[in-house]
Amino acid sequence: MSNLRITQGELITPQKSQLADLYIENNLLSFAPSLADKTSVTIIDAKNCYITPGLFDLQVNGSKSCNLWADPSVDDFAGLCLYMLKAGVTAFLPTLITDEIEHMHKNILMLESMGVGGNISAQLREKICKQIAGLDKLNASGTKEIILLPGIHLEGPYLSSQRTGVHPPQYIRSIEMSELSQLIRPSIKLMTLAPEGKNGELAVQYLLQHNVLPSLGHSNATFLEASQSFAWGVCLITHIFNALPPIHQRQPGAIVAALLNESVYCCVICDGLHVDPEMVRLLVKMKGKDKVILVTDIASTGTTSGGLVGSSITLAQAVSNIVKWGIVSFAEAIRMATINPAKAMNLEHKLGQIEEGRRADLVIWDKQSLTVKHVIANGVKVF
Repeated sequence: MSNLRITQGELITPQKSQLADLYIENNLLSFAPSLADKTSVTIIDAKNCYITPGLFDLQVNGSKSCNLWADPSVDDFAGLCLYMLKAGVTAFLPTLITDEIEHMHKNILMLESMGVGGNISAQLREKICKQIAGLDKLNASGTKEIILLPGIHLEGPYLSSQRTGVHPPQYIRSIEMSELSQLIRPSIKLMTLAPEGKNGELAVQYLLQHNVLPSLGHSNATFLEASQSFAWGVCLITHIFNALPPIHQRQPGAIVAALLNESVYCCVICDGLHVDPEMVRLLVKMKGKDKVILVTDIASTGTTSGGLVGSSITLAQAVSNIVKWGIVSFAEAIRMATINPAKAMNLEHKLGQIEEGRRADLVIWDKQSLTVKHVIANGVKVF
């Protein structure tokens, strides 16, 4: 496999921005070439471009060709992974919403069979690589982890019947600990629930004990109930402002509780439809650049049907939107799509930064249009 040299780009990291060349050797990042023979180096000219870490999306329900709410095949899921990669997302959490418990179990096992929550399967890797020009002939070592799938996000079924959104109301249920213990497996890393309901505190404790991060969402919690859940260990709020009680001067609710709690991360959908840009501005002003996470909630239907059935944007588009709305700088937006979700998921040792010796997951952006020009995943140029 050819090593890569990326020249004349502006590196955007959580610490600083700087003009620098980057070297990728054996899938790892370096700021200086090794003494090895450089006859096989491929040069990527990044003049007038930003270079950022690969993006990390915590809420991916599917795409036009893959519906994780249905019964996707390996080919469907490989197509979703490729779609994410081409959009600059080098890591994501496949998200399953409220459904019959048996069907949720079925799709959890399906995702596990493809390596979600661990190393991606050889079958999935091969199917992804065959769709990328030139990668089908690369040896397995060069593409073993072409995309990172740290785990599954379960959004439901333990939600508020008053804040269902698109979740099928007939499958929303109260928390039963015996059922929850059967639903949670090592591949589950994030769970959205309404903690104000029955067994809320027990559920939060159980999730934390089993290395699952609890996130408040689709909840009708009062300010006090939400604040109590944060004290129990709930550390995120799922797509803030959506499927939650609106802010009211006499009933502040979960949104205000999250805005005032310095330890809680707030995920937000920046497509301009789910949340008005001025509400995003308020969120950033209240939470600061370190506690806001950009997510897409992208789904197979999305907003194309005229409703809000998930979104239809990519994470790169969310980054571009929040910058073009004049709310944050490009570097701050990148933080919200890389290191912030990585820190929230306790994965900052692996994701979200550009550092010597790290896995080479990079996005090269055109500075003028803020669109993705090239993506490098585990040292491999995807496009």
